[in-house]
Parts: sequence; structure tokens; C-alpha cells
Amino acid sequence: MSSPLLKEVESKWGDAPKPPTPPRPSQVSKAVLDNEEAVLDDEDPPNVPYHGDLDDEFSKVTPRAAMRLVGRGIELLVQITGDIPPTPPPTSPTVPNMRGMMAERELIRSNSEKNLARMMQEAARETAQSAASSSRDTPASSQLGGLTISTPEPIDGVRLRQRPRPWPSFLQPPPRSRPPEPYIIVGENQQPINVQHSAISRRFYARQVPPFTVSAWLERFHTYCPMSTGVYLAASMWIHRLVVKDQSIVLSTRSAHRLTLAALWVSMKALEDNSWSQSKISKIGGIARAELTRLEIGFLFLTNFELAVTRETLKTHWEVLKAEDRLSELYQRLPVHPQHRYRAGPGPPKEQAPAGKENERPDGQ
Repeated sequence: MSSPLLKEVESKWGDAPKPPTPPRPSQVSKAVLDNEEAVLDDEDPPNVPYHGDLDDEFSKVTPRAAMRLVGRGIELLVQITGDIPPTPPPTSPTVPNMRGMMAERELIRSNSEKNLARMMQEAARETAQSAASSSRDTPASSQLGGLTISTPEPIDGVRLRQRPRPWPSFLQPPPRSRPPEPYIIVGENQQPINVQHSAISRRFYARQVPPFTVSAWLERFHTYCPMSTGVYLAASMWIHRLVVKDQSIVLSTRSAHRLTLAALWVSMKALEDNSWSQSKISKIGGIARAELTRLEIGFLFLTNFELAVTRETLKTHWEVLKAEDRLSELYQRLPVHPQHRYRAGPGPPKEQAPAGKENERPDGQ
């Protein structure tokens, strides 16, 4: 049954006119739309940014797929390198990145030495000029703003003792000459750049080999601290540049995890607006916060603070990672070189017996 209120509303609004039907588009409006589409096809409209071909395969890469591709690429570099301990510093800065930093520091040092020599010459010149002016300006009396201070003259050949008079209160005493401040030459006692890079690279080496692969570690990392596709690709690109191109650090089973953690932390802070906290990253990575800070600073100095990336560079590196992924499948079928005792796997490397003592018993018999 309908309520009286509903009947009253229907009686009031029952005679209201119905809205007209929507008009059909005419041929003129269709021609105008076709003309606008033709204009948009011929030239780009103003104030519209160009995004390129966003429908390609690279734009559809998910963060988890990029993370797995990066993990396999890093493991391939580890397998090629093998379990190599930290090497001594090179005898000369042969790395292009190190040569550039060495030249820059030499330029700063030479400029500092030139500035010091020029300052010493100017100080000696000012000292000579002040001594010459003081020897010329020795009058019998000196006029100080209307106040005459006379010097005693000898009486009957006897020169009286001159007592030091207090300086008038309304006059300011002459400024005292301060000793020159020590000048510091930038980079005077610094070590060579190759020794510094060796000390920085040693921070990424762990005492023991982690019992899990880089891929398994990245899977756990992505579970608790997921990141974007660009962060994973940028971190992998910087690692490849340090290991393959610059050769400023050796990627082995002892340094892969720490170097990857530092690269991800720097990449997230450089590319993302919102990043995870340092405490959470350090807990997931398994190191202390102070150690994560040292790894971050060391990674920045190894890369020479060159962190700029573009979509084209990330896409190029993504294609390189896909090629390395196919190469890793072929590498698994090759025999292991004796020097590469350990491939990235769940277990630690096996100790090798010294040469000539393979058949010797533990008790020496």
C-alpha cells in the first residue's frame, strides 16, 4: 500500500514536463570533429608534454619483474668474478672516474699553492711599505685632531727621561697588528685517489659469505620494502657502471649484498618522493644504521655523485639486463673454472687443501 505522503508528492509532480531527448549530432558538427582530429594528427597541441611511446614493453614492466631481472644480473656478475678477496690498491689511477677526480684535486691543490705564494708576496710588500712610511714620518710633534703632543728637547745638553703618557680617553688607540692566520692548502697531506678508493671499497666486503643468494635477498627485501621499477633499474645501472665500466670495485660473494643495499638506498632517496625510513631499511638489510650511512657515503664517492638517469638510459639498461639473463642461462651450462670456487648459492665456499697435501691425514701420519 502506498502512503498518503507518496500520493501527495505524485499529485504535485505528476504534471511536470518531461525533459527533451538528446539532440542528434549533425553533419556539420561531425565535420568539425573530423577536422580537429586531423589537426591533432598533423601537429602536437600546445602545452601538452610528450611522453613518447608509452605503450611499449618497457612501460609495462612491473617492479617485481624488474627486481628479479636485476637480481639475476647481479648474480651473473658475481659468478663471473668468483670469490675474490679485497685486492690491494692499484699502483696508478687507471680508472676513468678516478682520473677525473685526481685531475680535479690536483687543480685545487695547485690553486691553493698559488694563492699562498701570492699572499706571502703581498704580506712582504705591505711590511716593507709600512716600515718605509714609519721611518719617514717621525716629526718633533704630531698633530692628533687639534691635540698637540710634543716630544721633550734636551736642556743644556741633558735629555730628560720621557715618561709614557696615558692615551687620551677621547681618542681610540691604534689597532694592534694580529699575527697572520694559518693558511691551509687543500689536499696537501691527502693520500692518492687510488688508495682512498681502495679504503672505500673495503667497506662493502663482509667478513663471511651470506648464506643466501642476491635474488632470494631481494625477494625478501621487496616483500617488506617494495620499491618502484625505476629504483631497481637505476641501482642496477650504477652497479654495472662501477663493476664493468669503471672497475672501481670487485663484485664478489662478499660484497654483492652490501653494494646492492647501498645502491637501492641511494636510488630510492634520489628518485622517489616518499622513501622508507633508514631504520627499516637497515633492519631488512641486516646491518646497523651507522653502517648503512657509511655504505651510502662510500657509494656516493665511488660513483662520483653522478646519479642522473633518464627514461632512455633506464630502457637501455633494461635491454642489457634481458641480454644478460639469456647469457646467465648459457653460463649455467659451462664448467666452473678452478679459480671460481663458489657460485652464488645457498652455501659457503669450500676450503681448498694446500698443494701437495691432498692425501695427507689430519694426524700427520
